[in-house]
Amino acid sequence: MSVKTFSLLVLILFCFESFSQEDKQYLVPEFLVGSIVPNYLNSPSFGAKIGGAVTYYKSAERNTLTNQYYNYPLLGIQAGFYRLGNPEVYGNEINLMPVLGLRMKKGMFQWGIGTSYFTKTHRQNEKNQSIGSHFNWAFQWMYYRSFDLSEKRNLRLGIGYRHSSNGHVQLPNYGLNSAVFSMTFTPKELKSSMPDKEEVSKSRSFFLKIRSGIGLHEFGSTTSPVGGEKKLVFSQSLGVGFIFKEHFRWYAGFGTRYYQHFADSIKNSDELQALNVHPNNHFFMMGIEYLIYHVGISIEGGINISKPFYYHFSERFENTESVKYTLKKLFPSRMGLKLYLINTAKKPKHNIYISAHINANFGQADFSEASLGYVYNF
Repeated sequence: MSVKTFSLLVLILFCFESFSQEDKQYLVPEFLVGSIVPNYLNSPSFGAKIGGAVTYYKSAERNTLTNQYYNYPLLGIQAGFYRLGNPEVYGNEINLMPVLGLRMKKGMFQWGIGTSYFTKTHRQNEKNQSIGSHFNWAFQWMYYRSFDLSEKRNLRLGIGYRHSSNGHVQLPNYGLNSAVFSMTFTPKELKSSMPDKEEVSKSRSFFLKIRSGIGLHEFGSTTSPVGGEKKLVFSQSLGVGFIFKEHFRWYAGFGTRYYQHFADSIKNSDELQALNVHPNNHFFMMGIEYLIYHVGISIEGGINISKPFYYHFSERFENTESVKYTLKKLFPSRMGLKLYLINTAKKPKHNIYISAHINANFGQADFSEASLGYVYNF
C-alpha cells in the first residue's frame, strides 16, 4: 500500500462524521491492516490484509442489573470489506456481524460473531485450502484504546484477531485466520471509560433447559474428499444450572447426536455391522452463557461417553495414533449465538430461543447446527 493511499484513507476516516445523539447512538468507520496467519504447511504467499469496516453502536440502557454489571456495554452491528493479500487465491471478504463492546478501565474489548462471504474458494483456485465455501462463520476479538486528539475527537487504535470457516459443511475447511491493526477517529463521548455504576447485588436462581437441533456436515477430514455429499446430524440435550446476577448462566447436562453419514457408512459395511458399531454420540456437557437482552452468547465443552464410529472415521480420514486424535475423540465443544423470544432482562419464567452453533471435536470443526430450545426459570 502506497503512502498516498494510506493518507487518503486517513483523510476519509477523519472527514467521515461519526454521529452521536442523546440516546447514545454512534456510527464509527475504521481502517484495518494486518496479515493472514498461515495454519497449514505450504500455504500460498500473501501480502497485507487491508480493509475497512463501519460499526453502528448503541449504548446500553442504565436501568438493568445486567448493564450495570457490564459497565453499560456498547451493542452494535458491523459491516466490513477486506482485500486478503492474494486476490488470485483468496479474493476478497465481506462480513456482517453483531458486536459487543465491553468497557474496561483502560480501553474496550470487543467480541463479535456473524457471517462472512468470500469471493473465491477452493473451487475457484485449488491452492486455497482455507476456504471451501462462499458463506462462512466469522469471529472477531478486538482490543481498543482511545487517545485525546481534539476537543471533539479521539484517535482510537485497536489490535485483534479474526477467523472465518464454514464449520465443516464444505471441504476443505482449514479456516482463515488473520491478525489486524485498526485505526479510526471517534466522538469524544465514545471514549472507552468506566462509567459510574451502582453496587451489583448478589443473586442466584435455578433453571432447566432443553433443546433439539439439526446440523449439516460433509464427510471427510479437514481437506478431503472435496465435493462429498452433505448429510444431517440430529441432536438433543437436557441441562440444569444456575443464573448468577441475572445475566450469567452456568449449566451442565447430557446430550445425544445421530450422524446420518455414520449410519450410512455402517449400513454399507458388513465389518462394522459385525462389530455392533452405532452412529450415535452420547456426551456430558458443561457450559456458560452471557445474557444481554434477547441475545445469549454460549460456550460449551464436555466429555464423550460414547462415540464408537469416530475411531473408524479417523482410521479412514485422519490418524488414530496421535495425541490429537485422543483429544478430539474425548472432548466435544460448541460455540454460538442464541436469540430469545422474551427479553431475558425481564426474568421470564418461560422462554424459548433459536440458535446457531459451530460444533467441534476438541478444536476441529465437526458440523454447523441450528437449534430450537426452551428454558424454565424456577
